[in-house]
Amino acid sequence: MDNASNWEFAASIAAVCIGLGGLLLFTLIGTIGGWRVFMRASQAANEAAKASIVVQDLARQLALREASQPGLADLTQAANQLSGLRAQADALLEQQTRLQAAVRNLVEAGVLRGEGATDIKQLESAVNRLEEHMVRIMANLGQRQT
Repeated sequence: MDNASNWEFAASIAAVCIGLGGLLLFTLIGTIGGWRVFMRASQAANEAAKASIVVQDLARQLALREASQPGLADLTQAANQLSGLRAQADALLEQQTRLQAAVRNLVEAGVLRGEGATDIKQLESAVNRLEEHMVRIMANLGQRQT
């Protein structure tokens, strides 16, 4: 039995050695993999820092270029004002259309009939002149914007 116990002891030592060898192998693989990931992350951080510096330089150059070309800022401001004027003209045109519709409704309803027939014609004439004026404004704005 002494021989059998020695074989069992040797087998258990061999099993422990194989297990520890496998554990050592997995530890080495994990360490090497972690080291490679760390190196790549470090390289990516360096590249990101360089890219940030390049973007900051580009932003400075663009700011200097814009500051040296005041006409560009003036054009942008003029375009913004022109679009604001166009919006106001659209609003005035809409109000003029509503006014014209209201006058027609009043004439059709008979509210503006009676002794002031010349007043009605003057009112219609004024509305027509307003409409013509608004069409000219819209045409001018359209020409300036293009």
